[in-house]
Amino acid sequence: MSVDHSTSRIVAVQGTAQLTSAIAAMRAADRAAGSTQANHLIIHDLLCPDERAQEFVDCIGRLAQLGAVWQSIHYVSAETLRQLSTSALNDGWSEAAAGLRQCIGVGTAAGLFLGQNLLVINQLLYRAYPDAVRACYGDGIGLNFSNDYYRVPVAPRKGWGVVLLSMRSVGGRLQRNIRHRIRRWRGIAQGPLPPYTEACLTKPVPFDRHYLLLANLFDERRDDFIQLEAADFRDLFTAYGAEIERAASHGCNPLVAALAQASSVVVLLTSNFSESGRMTLDGEIASCLEIVLRVGGGPGALLVIKPHPRDGREKIDRLATEARRHFAEVVTLDDRWTFHLPFESVFARFFPPGSAMRAITQVVCTSSAALSLEYLYEQPCALGFGAPVVRRRFAEAWRSRRLLHEADLAAAIRLIRTRATSHRPASAVSS
Repeated sequence: MSVDHSTSRIVAVQGTAQLTSAIAAMRAADRAAGSTQANHLIIHDLLCPDERAQEFVDCIGRLAQLGAVWQSIHYVSAETLRQLSTSALNDGWSEAAAGLRQCIGVGTAAGLFLGQNLLVINQLLYRAYPDAVRACYGDGIGLNFSNDYYRVPVAPRKGWGVVLLSMRSVGGRLQRNIRHRIRRWRGIAQGPLPPYTEACLTKPVPFDRHYLLLANLFDERRDDFIQLEAADFRDLFTAYGAEIERAASHGCNPLVAALAQASSVVVLLTSNFSESGRMTLDGEIASCLEIVLRVGGGPGALLVIKPHPRDGREKIDRLATEARRHFAEVVTLDDRWTFHLPFESVFARFFPPGSAMRAITQVVCTSSAALSLEYLYEQPCALGFGAPVVRRRFAEAWRSRRLLHEADLAAAIRLIRTRATSHRPASAVSS
């Protein structure tokens, strides 16, 4: 496929699942156009522990090069984003957008591929490249949901709380007015006062098209989307398996020996609940132990822990220590290569379809990662913590949202399984 170097496409991601969805969307767009553009990758908003940030950036960069060709790869750090946000609030969008263009060194762009999350960088890119076609690849593995789905309702503050919040907003606007007048008084050329930028920081980008793999499983219904190909996701996850070889070359491959000795396997995919304030650290560790012990443990049993890229090291270390009281062996995929690697790549390498290893393995997921394994690999997953644990251990502000999310995930998996069964040949279903 020919490359049109006269046009540029900017792709912004904040994790490996988003990267995979973005590349799958790029492939779909290129197949439709019959050509590809010069690609520029922006990594941003990683929201991981500081000591893990550079490893995460490096991993995303390596995976990106395994899946596509890039003219440049840039990391826009949290500090840079704070500076650009401050510039947007104080000086208006045009100054901040110019700062972003200078930061990444891309003068013009014909296309933007962005995630659906409400992020400052999406607004900056939209305004820095106003003529670009704006494509959304959803979130996670091409999922969509409304902007309110994960938003916790803020309880009204009592007394002066609401008044003070309003005063802060008015105060910020007043400061901008004063600065604007002082500059004019000093003879500094000033355009009209920028619009109330603070309210715009979390406005949705007006997308021209949407690319989705698993559409309409949650609270948003969208008819106008381009269907992504499952084969592209499987191909990318397989390609990412080169990171496993990289880890092995550095002596980090404990899973091979552990799997050879195991009579049963439980895989736990964690999430960053305590890190995000949704559970206490003790509560999350206890809850994870409860759900893995529902499906396995005992002599000959292996527990494989695949951390979330935004997990803290203390949690994973403590969880592994506690789990060794119940499992014959515990392997944590926490080296600098596999820690950030999508588990789908590990699964495709070590648990192939029809293998004896797949037959003795159960997977426990605490997040929407289950959807990928169920849809792409037909791997049944034990899902979530269950309502009793959520009511007992989730923070009150998050409790109702988590209960809803687990119910939605369960419904989504039922739908995926039903569709998979209906698409199988009759002989396969009957057997």
